[in-house]
Amino acid sequence: MSEPVFLYRGPHPVHREMMERIGADFVAASQGSPLDRARSGIARDFGDRPVVIEGGVPLFESGFLGLFGDAGPIIELAADATHIDIRSPLADRPLHHRLAHRFGETQVDATITVSDYIAAYARTYDRPVEVVHPFIEGEKYGRLSEMTPGGDGETVLCIGKYRPKNGQDIFLEALADTDLEGHLVGPDTEEVGGHGFVELERFYELVDQAAVMVYPARVGAYPVAVLEALASGTPVVTTPMVGNADVVRTVHPNLVCSPEPADVRDSLTWALSQDLAERSQEVGEIFRPEPHLKMFERRYNKVLSELTSS
Repeated sequence: MSEPVFLYRGPHPVHREMMERIGADFVAASQGSPLDRARSGIARDFGDRPVVIEGGVPLFESGFLGLFGDAGPIIELAADATHIDIRSPLADRPLHHRLAHRFGETQVDATITVSDYIAAYARTYDRPVEVVHPFIEGEKYGRLSEMTPGGDGETVLCIGKYRPKNGQDIFLEALADTDLEGHLVGPDTEEVGGHGFVELERFYELVDQAAVMVYPARVGAYPVAVLEALASGTPVVTTPMVGNADVVRTVHPNLVCSPEPADVRDSLTWALSQDLAERSQEVGEIFRPEPHLKMFERRYNKVLSELTSS
């Protein structure tokens, strides 16, 4: 089988490392109109090369690639809420996106996903499905794991794009009428008084200051931000609807609560009263890059073997 192609739109740094590991050629997906993306998929000529896709934009194009273009098996990296939205529509996802993703999924031959949570949805299709947890990219892992755990006992951090599914409204309501200093970080969080997107050094400063990180999402595939906080020795409060909630439970079960402001406040108050930094860092150490890159390579080769031998 020929070297793979990675059809991408702004790849996550972890996925970039995965693709480099298997020697993929990086090819940018069309970002034009739906018609432009359909034409792009039809015109692609990848021969028998496997095509790995990430995200909704390449997924739509790959639908036309699978039907009319020229390519080997199409393998998706399922690392967001696309599968969840297809089966259980999310309020912030428009219908035309959902329909485009449903169409794209008809041409996917195999799924490598980040969590058992997403795998349960992917297995409703008749295709190979493998789970490979993401990791913390190399440079970040080094900086975060070297931090002195503890933080400022009054400082709480919430990381993620400002979206209804990510629960920043829950975070803000949970902190209302408390003396805690809350920081929102991520694209569009400036709309609600957050920092917005921050440069890497500022990100390290905010993580280092935080006593607890809160990820109160209504839906979350397997957020790397949770792993990054743990690696720094910062305990995380999250919800059962987040793919790595089981990882957080290994620090302590009380850190996982329902996505309700009162419950998040209770778990946060409890976490601030405990000494969980050392245990958090121990759990975070599991997500160093090399073991997970090896696992990804094995799982990728496994699904490729299944597809080419059938």
